[in-house]
Amino acid sequence: MYYVEGKTSDFQLAEEIVQQVFCKFYVHMNEVVPAAEKNWLMSCTRNAVTDHFRARQRRLKLYPDSDAWTKGMLICDVTDSLEGRIIRKELAERILKDLEKVNVAWYEVIVLCVVQEFSYREAAEVLHVSTDVVRSRISRARAYIREHYRGEFLEDFV
Repeated sequence: MYYVEGKTSDFQLAEEIVQQVFCKFYVHMNEVVPAAEKNWLMSCTRNAVTDHFRARQRRLKLYPDSDAWTKGMLICDVTDSLEGRIIRKELAERILKDLEKVNVAWYEVIVLCVVQEFSYREAAEVLHVSTDVVRSRISRARAYIREHYRGEFLEDFV
């Protein structure tokens, strides 16, 4: 935990990364040699931190005017006003509630892939479907959001 917090300088993010590593360990613990558990955990932790920063760099390259995802929901420019951030957060919550009512499968993939930043492969494993199904659901959910929230949503959200 201290290693991750030192690398990220963010206690909550460090907790999330450590939790992901322990979940991965739980899934693969029968495959890990007991004498190498500590090394396995450290390697996975180091890789998870690296993956987080690589994903962040990709987002920053795609959206150079943005900072990190605010609560993983919307891209929020540092110069945005507090009012703008609140409006975006409320819009994201409205969109998610609406998606949950309209189609739970769409809601699940948006939460996993957009909010929690899972890869399509990871989301497919969690949902026990193929990555093609995840891609299709994401595409349909984004089309729905564009259609029903035209003019309200951020292009970066979908």
